[in-house]
Amino acid sequence: MEKYEILQNGDNEMTISFYFNKKSLIVPSIIFISTFVFIFSLLKPEVLADTFIAIIILMLVSLFILFNNYFEWYRNKLHVLSIRNEDLYINNKFHCKLYKLQSINVVYLNEKYSLGWKVYLDVFPISSNDYIIKKQLLEKDAHEIAEKISIFLDRNVKIES
Repeated sequence: MEKYEILQNGDNEMTISFYFNKKSLIVPSIIFISTFVFIFSLLKPEVLADTFIAIIILMLVSLFILFNNYFEWYRNKLHVLSIRNEDLYINNKFHCKLYKLQSINVVYLNEKYSLGWKVYLDVFPISSNDYIIKKQLLEKDAHEIAEKISIFLDRNVKIES
């Protein structure tokens, strides 16, 4: 993620946009293409026919690992939070009643492909209704985003460890 922008449109709407530096895809693209060419240049045609499905699976896994940052950005690039009649709408879809929103949480992720800070909305009582704003953030950015959302939604920021 390159940077983000938070705009508050009046008292009832907030837009959070994340931007991505597409130049950061150059190195993973070169790695992927060179690996692809290398594998196909080493294999003989009869071996290639026998291992074609395994090669396809290997390439799909490689794509996911190399371009994980881009996929994460694409899933979470824009959020429009709006309050209508004591209801919280996210991207013009009803999310929850405003009184069920407990806090804005910031947690450090140390997962295999998601290293960094995550900001999400904690909804009571069902945790499956929690809404992820963004993963893979720097600590400073995560706290700043959570603080601005907490001011807009009038909720506390909770930092989990």
